[in-house]
Amino acid sequence: MARTLLLLLTLFTLSGCYFTDVESSQIGIETNRGEVSDIKQAGGHQNLNPFSELSKIDVSAKTLEWSDPDLVTADKQPIGVTIAVTYARKRDRDSILLMWNQYRGEAISDDLLMQQVNNRIPSVAKTVTARYTLDELLGTAQGEEASGRSVIQQDLSERFGPELEEFGVQLLDIRVSNFAPEQSYLDLLREKANVGLEREIATQRTLQLQEQLKQEEAQTEIELERARRQNEVNQELSRVYDTSDRYFELERLRLLQGVVGDNDKIYFVPPGTDLTLILGGQNGQIIDTGDTGGTEPTP
Repeated sequence: MARTLLLLLTLFTLSGCYFTDVESSQIGIETNRGEVSDIKQAGGHQNLNPFSELSKIDVSAKTLEWSDPDLVTADKQPIGVTIAVTYARKRDRDSILLMWNQYRGEAISDDLLMQQVNNRIPSVAKTVTARYTLDELLGTAQGEEASGRSVIQQDLSERFGPELEEFGVQLLDIRVSNFAPEQSYLDLLREKANVGLEREIATQRTLQLQEQLKQEEAQTEIELERARRQNEVNQELSRVYDTSDRYFELERLRLLQGVVGDNDKIYFVPPGTDLTLILGGQNGQIIDTGDTGGTEPTP
């Protein structure tokens, strides 16, 4: 009995029957006598058929970075480009069978798959780069046509995706991680940026001066209106003075009071009078009346 069990165990070990788990990042390929008999998704699987085997392939996402410093744009400008590609083996049955039957090495080996993906990048990158000018690649082109990194990445994706599907791989993402134009072009961009900044500053200054001028003009209008109204008042007062002697006299006395104050003494003296005779010890003001009739102190 023991020999029988040992013999059966040996047969199971040497044969292709299996008891195994397929991880969520894997796809199982069951073969029977070398031919694919089933595709196994994630989970536990077993098969007691001595001619059955289960191979697992990795379908998780992979990323590689590719660069070329010597690409040329549509306007014949040299530029370096760095591209990051994220990809994965496809999970559907047809793609799995395609890869297993025609690209067995890439189905099993991640290194061989990366090499296959990497080899497909140069032709696509050169084609896309040559379709755009340097300004369009960098997003500095003038005009209504769309340009810039997002447009380039969309173009790369539309061209590179079908390339990978030819051997059962899905393009998950492709990004231009760097554009490297020559230093002379970068210097030119910097100069343009400085000129643009100076123009913007000049424009803002002009707008500020225009606003300041408007405010000054408005203030001038206010001052002119104020002067015009004051002139009208003065003209009206002049007419009143001309028609009313009493009002004129009252205004004269009011102005005189503003000159001499409330507590000053005023003396009316004829011209040529010796003022020291009347000012000794006195505190007052002298007003020359032009009258020779005498000197009269004001209270």
